[in-house]
Amino acid sequence: MDVIPAVDVQGGRCVRLRQGQHAQETVYADDPVRAAQRFIDEGATRLHVVNLDAARGAPANESADAVERMLAVGVAAGCAVQVGGGIRAIDTASRWLEGGASRVILGSVAARDPELAIAICVAAQGRVLLGLDVRAGVARVQGWTEDGLTATELLRAWRSWPAAGVVYTDTTRDGLLTGPDLDGVRSCRELYGGPVIASGGVGSVDDIRACAAAGAAGVVVGKALYEGRVNLAEALQAAQEIA
Repeated sequence: MDVIPAVDVQGGRCVRLRQGQHAQETVYADDPVRAAQRFIDEGATRLHVVNLDAARGAPANESADAVERMLAVGVAAGCAVQVGGGIRAIDTASRWLEGGASRVILGSVAARDPELAIAICVAAQGRVLLGLDVRAGVARVQGWTEDGLTATELLRAWRSWPAAGVVYTDTTRDGLLTGPDLDGVRSCRELYGGPVIASGGVGSVDDIRACAAAGAAGVVVGKALYEGRVNLAEALQAAQEIA
């Protein structure tokens, strides 16, 4: 199972949000590349990078620039970087992939425009993760500011798409360190049938082990790393032991 440190960018800085509320940010680094480099130095082999400004449709060149620089660092170090936030066109997905991203993450477009999303999956040759951000069983889109279809509807539809997997986030747990939604992970695995990466609420190495036991192919860890609740080297070792 992959342990995937998260680097979220807003206003060009490395931040973490509370339950996806853009006004409730905690800044952990003025330059996100510093956070990315730290995780790579500590042994990360994959990073989860999200442009929060682009996710809600707010242009911020400094955030896009930070993502580009993190991709360069990842490529140089041989660390895979999956990129999300505001990817709603084939050209955008292609730009990130050509810039060094190992995968791109589709959120809003996967929930609202299946024809376009499938076209992106095909153009990207399967290097796409489908982002399922859920609150009370309903997908949250447009940077978690609007409701979409139910999670069940989406997962059943996504089964036949040429994608690499699903990133499942319970938005009510995100940034709270109260533990992941393990029932949600299991349900995703059953309904989708492919790899599921768990995200949201991870607060300890035991939470990471629990995600693995629930069948997760990977787990995204954010605030717990920044606040010292999870030691990355210990988490990576635990993941190896599970494997």
